[in-house]
Amino acid sequence: MNICDCINNRRSIRAFTDKVVESDVISQLITLGTKAATGSGYEAWGFAVITDKNEMKRLSDESKKHLRENLEKYPYFQQYESWLKNEKFHIFNNAPCVLLIYGDVNSHWNVYDCTLAASNIMYAAMEYDLGTCWIGFAEHVCDTEVFKSEYKIPDNYKLVCTLVVGYPKAQLVPPSRKPAKVFFNGYVK
Repeated sequence: MNICDCINNRRSIRAFTDKVVESDVISQLITLGTKAATGSGYEAWGFAVITDKNEMKRLSDESKKHLRENLEKYPYFQQYESWLKNEKFHIFNNAPCVLLIYGDVNSHWNVYDCTLAASNIMYAAMEYDLGTCWIGFAEHVCDTEVFKSEYKIPDNYKLVCTLVVGYPKAQLVPPSRKPAKVFFNGYVK
């Protein structure tokens, strides 16, 4: 698949098969992520991989509880209140792999670097017939001191992106988007 096809066809996947994503594939995706552009050559990214289903369930439950109890602090999650109250809702969509991308706060460019790395990973995953989805619900639970200590993430790294990775249950149709808002185009007369 060429890159334009990837861009035109990529979708956020929220339903996965139980098929395990092999560790060498995850390693390859991380390597491809690190080929992203990087501000001032700093390469301010770091990664953590979780494949233990029980751990993912525990983190999902912890995150849902935290968000329900603090919803006023997260106005952007209020639209998902019914999801957060649903016992069956799993913030990681029962994916076989959670890939966390952390940025070194010593670099001004860390959020940009990590976002570009995440984009590379999302597109590269398609080459392996994998689907991905950026999960915003994990912001709190995967960036606490306790979590970072348990997963050996240095204090100067902050969570930028949580991706779930797995084999999609179904292929989705390409996304449709609104026309781009172009504020200035010096080439159009």
